[in-house]
Amino acid sequence: MNPTTPLVYPICEIFASIQGEATWSGRPMLFVRAWGCPLACPWCDEPLHRDPAAKRLLPAEAILAEMNRLAPGLRAVVLTGGEPLALPNLPTLIQRLKKAGYWIAMESSGVGGPLPDPMVDWLTLSPKTPVDPELLLAADEIKFVLGATGGDPDAILALTKHHLNIWVQPRANGTTPDPKAVARCLELVMAARGRLRLSTQIHKFLGVR
Repeated sequence: MNPTTPLVYPICEIFASIQGEATWSGRPMLFVRAWGCPLACPWCDEPLHRDPAAKRLLPAEAILAEMNRLAPGLRAVVLTGGEPLALPNLPTLIQRLKKAGYWIAMESSGVGGPLPDPMVDWLTLSPKTPVDPELLLAADEIKFVLGATGGDPDAILALTKHHLNIWVQPRANGTTPDPKAVARCLELVMAARGRLRLSTQIHKFLGVR
């Protein structure tokens, strides 16, 4: 790459809304959604990241300009996806966001690349495949998205011995939660006696992005 050519990042959307999941539910945030993911989960509820027509190659300055246009003065941003760990030159983007004064959260499945240096301010790990145990312990919160079947509830409960901020979240059918997944998550949370918490995707109940 020519040294004068700015780095660009594959992004499929940038928007402002509330965080609807887990610890920061209800907090207004900007969302920068990475295009692409090494995984191909058939139940993924964010299909836009696989749409070639949605892919935009944006330099950091264009990302910042769009964020400021959408929500001037809001200084909390979530890097999500797709898979943000798969973004090329992720540490450079994080440095630029930090320089602009943003508090940075990131939601990752734990695949696609190493954790960035500098690190984000808040890491949500949402594993879909086995990940390095050290990565689990590095996360500020862990969120397991569960369907009516599958997953390993015993392994999730065992993890609560080592991590205090673990959530289970029912998979969605389109824009609404799967009732069977909801029932399963509720059963697991109640059986955990306070060691697990339920994430409900409140933005979907409210009908907002």
